[in-house]
Amino acid sequence: MLSEVELITLIKQGDIRAFDEFYKRSWRGLYQVAYRSTGSSDDAKDLVQTVFISLWKCRFTLCPEQYNSSYLLRALKNNIINFYKKDAIRKRGVDELMQQSTSNEFTNEDDLIAKELSNTIEGRIKELPGKMQQVFVLSRQQNLSISEISEMLDIAPRTVKNQISNALKILRTGLDVFLVITFLFIK
Repeated sequence: MLSEVELITLIKQGDIRAFDEFYKRSWRGLYQVAYRSTGSSDDAKDLVQTVFISLWKCRFTLCPEQYNSSYLLRALKNNIINFYKKDAIRKRGVDELMQQSTSNEFTNEDDLIAKELSNTIEGRIKELPGKMQQVFVLSRQQNLSISEISEMLDIAPRTVKNQISNALKILRTGLDVFLVITFLFIK
């Protein structure tokens, strides 16, 4: 029977059988933690699955000699925190939609502007340089911490901070132009 470090080494090389074995050994403990936190079997399974999907996606950046079993638990806890954040945002969004539907204060024009702004932001993110885009997406869309991104991409935390800061500057510049144009057309 292979040790966890040996399995991680094989996973890093892309060995799907090693990944399957590692999953079989690890999923139950993670599931129990997730289930205790959420009270939902489906949510717990989704959270655990997300941990393993992330592990597989970043397999080439794993450092077997630095791996310890707390890595998966830390990743799961971050996923649980993000789950509750998204749940709170979703609930707040539903409440806002309910209020909007009763007050009808937003118009089709507002919807069009919001959709255009969202498209503009997505387009600007796709235009970012490769590494900067990767760091920004991990930070803002996957809600990973600077230290987690640094560890995952094997770069210095300061580099991660600089990449995020530069990405935000680039995005703000693009949005300033969008807002001015939008304001001119609304008047």
